[in-house]
Amino acid sequence: MNRDNNQKQRAEDILSDDSLSESLINGEIQQTEFQEEELLLAGRIHQVVSANRILFGEDQKNLLDQRIIDSINRSKRNKTFAWVVSAAALLIMVGLTIFFQLNSQSEISDFASTISVKSDLDYTQLLLSGKKVVQIDAQESKIAYSGNGKEIRIDEQKVEQLDEADIASYNTVVVPYGKRTQIALSDNSTIWLNSGSKLVYPVHFADNKREVFLDGEAVFVVTPDKNHPFHVVTRDMEIKVLGTVFDLCAYSDDSTVNTVLAHGSVELIYKRGSLFGSTKEKMVPGMLAVYDLADETLVQKKVNTKDYTSWKDGYLVMEKNSLGSIAKKLSRYYNVPIEIESPELAGETFSGYLDLRNSAVQVLSLISEMMDIELEQSDHLIKIRKKQTPG
Repeated sequence: MNRDNNQKQRAEDILSDDSLSESLINGEIQQTEFQEEELLLAGRIHQVVSANRILFGEDQKNLLDQRIIDSINRSKRNKTFAWVVSAAALLIMVGLTIFFQLNSQSEISDFASTISVKSDLDYTQLLLSGKKVVQIDAQESKIAYSGNGKEIRIDEQKVEQLDEADIASYNTVVVPYGKRTQIALSDNSTIWLNSGSKLVYPVHFADNKREVFLDGEAVFVVTPDKNHPFHVVTRDMEIKVLGTVFDLCAYSDDSTVNTVLAHGSVELIYKRGSLFGSTKEKMVPGMLAVYDLADETLVQKKVNTKDYTSWKDGYLVMEKNSLGSIAKKLSRYYNVPIEIESPELAGETFSGYLDLRNSAVQVLSLISEMMDIELEQSDHLIKIRKKQTPG
């Protein structure tokens, strides 16, 4: 027996070892050599056996050894089983919690999922209660609600009178590619909705909350109200706002959700790649938060916020943006397909000022003057390729 390991030995080890048993009987074992409780237990077992005048042969001793070991193993199994049951119960509870977190949508999200619109329309649609459609032909339009939500003014001319049923429901604005609209809500918050976007919102906010749903890109200027935080819900994220200016880009065909905070404070609530569901993260002005939908990770970095909100004023500021990302923005803004010759070319970067009051071809021509590219336009398609060298 290796005495260096005595401290780890149990009562059954003492009794099943001839030399240790003899030392125990003779009182020669030092208490400092073993855990006290194990030594006392071995002594009690020996007393019980001695009191009954049981003499051990080798077979009996081995049998006792095995019974003790079996008893210990049963105890271990019972403890392990209890631990497994407890762990399984905990996992079931966590799983159910996560299931309900991930599968329970807010009322406005449920309503937004029922709104289906044609993607090839060339006019902005205002859907009242998801039924009546108001067609808006202007490339850039304005929609304004009265404080009580009973009236809607469109481009300072047309006024829609809403009945009580419409006021208690959601309205939806769908902006096709190539158009934009500005919406003044009943709480005086203003939203600039970019091309290819959908916004769902209550005609009149309830007493306890202000909540809208966005699919696409928008700049929000939210009226402060500490008692009624403003929530923007997307398919993959929720933004809690007290009163601020920020840009949110959450197109359904993008791999990221981007939030840029210009003023104020917002809290991002998003799914995270873990067992414990959603997590929260606050932003401060001057930051860009990029949430990766595949990895469910969020990264923040400092940026010039005007580069991300300037589109509402008719221009874009590019700072080392890839040609691929620029082409995607311009394609949405002008509703013109833009094709790039190769992935390598799409990865090249551009920095500069782009005036969106010009046509798509004019904007891309400016970029071509500063990069080694050329344009080809045919059948409503703009192709970008490497500039061909003569000869």
